Amino acid sequence: MRFGLIQQGDDPKKFLREYKGIQTNLKILNSSSAGIGSMSIGNNDSIIRKLPLFENINGSLVPSLSLELLRVAIGASTYQIKSSNASGETAFGEETGINHVKLGNLIIPTNPDGSVWIHYPEVSVDSISVSDIIKQKYPKDFFKDKILIVGTSAPGLFDLRSTPLKNNVPGVKIIADLTDQILSGSFLQRPDWIFGLELFTGFTLAILITIFIQFLGPIGGLSVFLIGNGISIFGSFYIFENYLFLIDPISPLVICLISYLVITFFNFLFTELERRKVRNAFSQYMSPVMVEKLAQSNKSLKLGGERREMTFLFSDIRGFTAISEKYKDDPESLTVLINSILTVLSDEVLDQDGTIDKYMGDCIMAFWNAPSEDPFHREKSIEAAFKMSEALNKLNENLDRKGENKLSIGIGINSGECIVGNMGSEKRFDYTVLGDAVNLASRLEGQSGNYGMQIILGEETIKKISKDAYLQFELDLISVKGKSEPTSIFTVFDSWNAEVAYEVFYEEHMDFLKNYRSKNWDKAKQHIDKYRLSIPEFTLYYTLFLNRIDELSKQSLPEDWSGIFAAETK
Repeated sequence: MRFGLIQQGDDPKKFLREYKGIQTNLKILNSSSAGIGSMSIGNNDSIIRKLPLFENINGSLVPSLSLELLRVAIGASTYQIKSSNASGETAFGEETGINHVKLGNLIIPTNPDGSVWIHYPEVSVDSISVSDIIKQKYPKDFFKDKILIVGTSAPGLFDLRSTPLKNNVPGVKIIADLTDQILSGSFLQRPDWIFGLELFTGFTLAILITIFIQFLGPIGGLSVFLIGNGISIFGSFYIFENYLFLIDPISPLVICLISYLVITFFNFLFTELERRKVRNAFSQYMSPVMVEKLAQSNKSLKLGGERREMTFLFSDIRGFTAISEKYKDDPESLTVLINSILTVLSDEVLDQDGTIDKYMGDCIMAFWNAPSEDPFHREKSIEAAFKMSEALNKLNENLDRKGENKLSIGIGINSGECIVGNMGSEKRFDYTVLGDAVNLASRLEGQSGNYGMQIILGEETIKKISKDAYLQFELDLISVKGKSEPTSIFTVFDSWNAEVAYEVFYEEHMDFLKNYRSKNWDKAKQHIDKYRLSIPEFTLYYTLFLNRIDELSKQSLPEDWSGIFAAETK
């Protein structure tokens, strides 16, 4: 060894990477040299950011080429290595690594592993070609008081390296830059507290991002993310340029990015869960289709409507006043009963893609073909009426209601153009329908009990449905209360169990209506006598007409009387 070595604090060999051997120079070079240093770049990645000052070669400390060059150049003889737990160093008993190396008057701060960050200058040390020296292009005094490092730069010798500033830099240039850096005393520093500062910055920004997201949403959090990390990046660059501290702005950036993504994700998740709860809640009041439409766009949340052809259904519990009277001392039970009825009936409407507009006591108002279009709105309303009848029969069985206690409903269905949309005030409105066709559907429901039919349909509903689709009968030509214009009304059945074939009865029934409207009372009464008691579905209907014929036959009707009946009740 051509140098002395003083070790203070913990053994530096613990912190250096150990090598089992070393490739030496030619003996003639070793014997004639004033110092021998290692040219190894140590445990670097593909980009050379730092170099070791010492290496542990089989238990012996070998200085780097830069360090040994300086020792010889300044005429020093001894290195002093100061590690953790040395006098004046605060380590609290922990072996934290090498702190600095002293050579003469040069004090070189190091990383815990004995390496030094290289501060690459924008303009590197001078380099000259060996051929120019051989050709004596430089005078001898040009090299006086200078350190000359000889190396190679040819690509074939595989000594080209990458630095943070450049690619394909000869290894000798990197050693020269480190040597110049030690002489100038311009050292990059990264003390232990910097890592804590990076974490503190990252978590502080993460907390601020969380707060701003909660109060201002994702945009507020994103603003803090961009501004905070912008300041962090600018600050680290400023401190690097002015104080040569290595502060990594990527660590706070990564912490903030993870925090922003995680918080945004969970906010989105919780918001979606809340939306689902709201959708489920509003679905109890509105059509699920309308709720979904509102969830996707709030453009529907404004007053106004559109003209559309729709089908409307009104259903009402018959004899509700008498039922209510029986429960006058037990309104809670009446509420349970009504809710049970409305539940089973509403389920059938919804199953047929209907929208329940509102409940009016014991009455249900529903419609089809809005908010989403449905070309089969007439057929689905009729199917819903059949299913409602079946559901009510099952409910009667479950509640063991028979005879006079048996629950029954009347249903009115009509189709026509109306205005559908949000109706009401600016502060409170409902999604509903307005139009003459809606009112007629309500009036038809009111007439169902008078005609003894469970379902009564308007002609606008029945005329666009195939006659083979349902068992249908025309009932009368009436002008409902509040309307002067007459309309034909119909009823439909989903099955026919009478002894008389449907086709036969249908033709005879149509003849009955012709005789009635032609004032052929005797023939009309013959038809009534024939079928009034034999077909239970028409018993009340024919009884109504029998009484009506008795009244009309006593009156002096005009010659052009067409059989229009003016309903005096709703």
